[in-house]
Amino acid sequence: MSSAVLLLILSLYLALLFYVAHWAEKKNNSRWTNNPYVYTLSLAVYCSAWTYYGSIGVAATSGLNYLPTYIGPIIGIPAWIIILRKIIRISRINKISSIADFISLRYGNSRFLGALVTLTCLFGIIPYISLQLKAISETFHVVTRTSVHSDIFSDTTTYVAIALALFASYYGTRYVDASEKRKGIVTAVALESLLKLFFFVLVGLYVTFFVFDGFDDIYSKASVLEGFAEKNTIGGLPQAINWFFLCMTSLFAIFLLPRQFQMGVVENNRENHVKVALWLFPLYLLLINIFVFPIAWGGNILFEDTTANPDTYSLLIPQFFDNTTITVLVFLGGFSAAISMIVVASISLSTMLSNNIIIPYGFWVRCVRATRRITPSVL
Repeated sequence: MSSAVLLLILSLYLALLFYVAHWAEKKNNSRWTNNPYVYTLSLAVYCSAWTYYGSIGVAATSGLNYLPTYIGPIIGIPAWIIILRKIIRISRINKISSIADFISLRYGNSRFLGALVTLTCLFGIIPYISLQLKAISETFHVVTRTSVHSDIFSDTTTYVAIALALFASYYGTRYVDASEKRKGIVTAVALESLLKLFFFVLVGLYVTFFVFDGFDDIYSKASVLEGFAEKNTIGGLPQAINWFFLCMTSLFAIFLLPRQFQMGVVENNRENHVKVALWLFPLYLLLINIFVFPIAWGGNILFEDTTANPDTYSLLIPQFFDNTTITVLVFLGGFSAAISMIVVASISLSTMLSNNIIIPYGFWVRCVRATRRITPSVL
């Protein structure tokens, strides 16, 4: 596919997101925007481009090691009925707008602690945002079969980043109160979550039942590949310990990642929405992982003697069979996974940066100094 056509498709897709966000803002109390299913789908911002591409790469090279990222949240989800609802209640009463505000509140509104949490999140999340942009750039060139441009003005990702910045700025910062509900962002992210799941399942069905003859066919052909048995076991005690810590890390990530706190707590309208999330979110994680193994090992079978990047198997397999439609749809799914993470994380980080660093240590200090200079002259 030519770059111009794919850029046109991306432009139309971004226009659709702008329209959905605008519609959701106008229909503020509509049951289409204010319901537990939209809330739960917005939580699927957890599934970033790593889920869409990286988990396949890990499954292809390391077997089952991609699973702890999803097992951890599923283990911790039953605790949501108590813990998450209590966090939501506390945050609503105290007008909490970020994870930094919440942690500092629990320790006496410590300004220093809020700034420390903000800096930690900035240094941890900004590189991850750059990886999402990198995923968009690399997959764009995979689909168009073009080389990566070193010039920033020739790189498509530059203009995607500008469009996302405009989107996040307009729909994410239009409220004076940072704890206000951003219905437009939540609805757009929920739509993206639904689309990326649909496109991922679509390519999974295509690989499993059209390229191959079902799960059994893929397994029988993959089992004779070198290292198959070793990669698809937990292994000994060291590997089991590694799995345990990965599960614990992902368990806490579902609560503490800035984008998860933003969607799960700050943007929550009703506590009762958590009841639907208790079963629907694990179901979402299950569905988006059903076809990881078939795609990963299907790619290993097809590209055994090549240097193909396993992370892009979901694009390379339909492209290998000249199925442009599925290739483009898969790319849109990965694009959705990346931009939803970028937009929500950017809103969360900007809120923390302004509320916990710029205002307390910038404008507020200047105001205090100005007041001290003015007061003696007035007296």
